[in-house]
Amino acid sequence: MMTSLFCKVNAQSYQTLNVTSGYGADLIANGTGASSSSTTESVDSPANGYVFMSADFVNGLGVSPVSGLPSSGLINSANTAGLSFQLASYSSSNALKLVNANDMGTLNFSTNPKASKLYMLATTGSGNSTADIIVTFADNTTQTFTNVSINDWYGGSSYAIKGIGRVSRVTDNIENNSNDPRLYEIGLPINAANQIKNISNVSVKKTSVSTGMLCVFGFSYKIVNSCIEPDNVSASNITTNSATISWSAVSGVSSYEIYQSTSNTPPSSSATPTSTGITGATTNLTGLTSATTYYVWVRSNCGASTSDWNAVGVNFTTPCGAVNAPYSEDFDSTAIASLPTCTSSQNLSAGIDWSVGDVTGIAGFSSNVIFVYTDSEDTNAWFYTKGINLQAGVNYTFTFDYSNLASPQNFKVAYGTSPINTSMVNLIQDYPDLNVGTSTPASFTITPASTGVYYFGFNNHSPATGNMGYVLVDNISLTGVSLATSENQLSNGVKVYPNPTSDYLYVKTDRKVVNVKIFDASGKLVISKDKIDQKIDVSQLSTGSYILTMKNSDGTSSTHNFIKK
Repeated sequence: MMTSLFCKVNAQSYQTLNVTSGYGADLIANGTGASSSSTTESVDSPANGYVFMSADFVNGLGVSPVSGLPSSGLINSANTAGLSFQLASYSSSNALKLVNANDMGTLNFSTNPKASKLYMLATTGSGNSTADIIVTFADNTTQTFTNVSINDWYGGSSYAIKGIGRVSRVTDNIENNSNDPRLYEIGLPINAANQIKNISNVSVKKTSVSTGMLCVFGFSYKIVNSCIEPDNVSASNITTNSATISWSAVSGVSSYEIYQSTSNTPPSSSATPTSTGITGATTNLTGLTSATTYYVWVRSNCGASTSDWNAVGVNFTTPCGAVNAPYSEDFDSTAIASLPTCTSSQNLSAGIDWSVGDVTGIAGFSSNVIFVYTDSEDTNAWFYTKGINLQAGVNYTFTFDYSNLASPQNFKVAYGTSPINTSMVNLIQDYPDLNVGTSTPASFTITPASTGVYYFGFNNHSPATGNMGYVLVDNISLTGVSLATSENQLSNGVKVYPNPTSDYLYVKTDRKVVNVKIFDASGKLVISKDKIDQKIDVSQLSTGSYILTMKNSDGTSSTHNFIKK
């Protein structure tokens, strides 16, 4: 049992690389005497003239540092357990320094190994820098890492060593800081196809035009596993609950394993895979949660052993799924200055956009709202709810609270099939020159003409006034009331059919109808008749939902919803 377990686990093994040519600067003070006598130039600008120093360095004033680079030159990386870097001699050129954009240098090594990953030890003086790193293999093919970021030697993350002090070549003054300066570990994963090739050399080209001075102090590598990890991992066909993961197949691999997580922390070699026994170079992930970011790593299973998890995992975010009524949003669980998950905003002007704020103490409100304001720029900003599944012919009650502060605002509410202004074709209510000053409830009945996903939009479209004016919205709610069109409707002894209809609406009643009116969803009168002959021609009406009111000779009346196809 134990033997089988150990066969499956591959210990990570790292080796340092001895640079035989390519260094041109001595940036590490050592021995006894002025730092300028044991270095050739500085890590940062010559005016400052700071360089690194050995722990056993003694300056011209006889002062030793509290800390410095190890006298042996061997650095055990604080970022990756087991990884080390071997610095070149402190008494000779020990760094490749690149000052200007497009400056380039090539480092050659005493050995030409195969590697699954290279690690560069570097830092930047006087600011950050970027570089292209070109790995050349024995067959003259290359693998290029473009615009790799290297941090300034103060304060960056992913450091191999920190708090090693520095000394000025100008004044010989030693600075000791428990956190800075720093040398950084930069990982460079080798493609699976290149892991069978010997590395000839590595070239570094500075690409940034900033003042940052890039300084490279060495390379190490990870020994190639006999079971090679896959690369080129990608995600596609992403839905609310599924995604397809693909990668480049590795020759000789019997199967692959997947590790899936909502955390971006890479799995350890002993982590239990989410899925095993995948025989092809693609798999489908199912049962995912909408509006969630997932991280996925893949490794090879070679039978007797497994590879490392691929160095560069893939991540993707599942889209938001539509929700069912009842729907509500009170903004209380949303962080200030943000939007609720799966809602959105659209700013069509140079003005301010919608965001959540705490308005406790403002008349009628006691916590968070969604708000937008107009000041020195015109405002034309929309806030959209989540997508909501609605059924044709169902009467929904849509409610919200609204208010404005300071100067009057132009405000309207509408709904449509996409969270974009051009889709907001169903006007619910327009509030020109809104000026209420306190939380005001609003309630409307809407009846979608067709089944689908709908979004409700709130729009502040106010011109700049020079005086700040706010629109506040809270307690958005949508609830279903009743199905208005599932069968021929019977109201007060009246049948109205067929419903939906494309041309004629037939009326069956024992009463004498003396007046008929039809209103569209916005309340506009579109048909008015004082007499009907058991049918009403609605063929000229646009597709949508309508309200039919009939007044009888006995003074009674009835109201009926119908849909024009």
